[in-house]
Amino acid sequence: GIRDTSVTGVQTCALPIFSVVLLSFPSQLQYDLWYEKYNTFYSPKAVEFLKSNGQIMQSATLVDDNNDMIRVSLIWVYKNKKAYEDCQKFHGQWAKIGGDFIGKASGYRGNQIWGFS
Repeated sequence: GIRDTSVTGVQTCALPIFSVVLLSFPSQLQYDLWYEKYNTFYSPKAVEFLKSNGQIMQSATLVDDNNDMIRVSLIWVYKNKKAYEDCQKFHGQWAKIGGDFIGKASGYRGNQIWGFS
C-alpha cells in the first residue's frame, strides 16, 4: 500500500480509480438521442449491478461553456482496479449503443491522490 506520511500509522491499500470523459455533441438532436438511451441503459437494475461490483459513483454533468457544441462531462469512480475492470465490461456495452450520437469524446483515468468528502 501507499503510506501517508502526514498521519502516523495510516496506510491506504486500494485507492479509488477515476475515469473522466468529456463528450461533445454537434446538435441538440444528437444530444437528446444520446441522453434518452443513456437513461434507458443505466436503469436502476444496471446501477445496482455496478454498485455491487465496486463502482462508487457515476455522474453526467451538462457543461455550460457558451460553445456551439453541447458538452457533457462523465465521471466514474471505482473502489479499486478490480472494480474498474469488472464494471468496464458493462460500460463497454454502452459504448456500442451511445457512441453513435457523440461527435467527439476525450478522457483520462487515474488514481485519486487527494480529496475529502
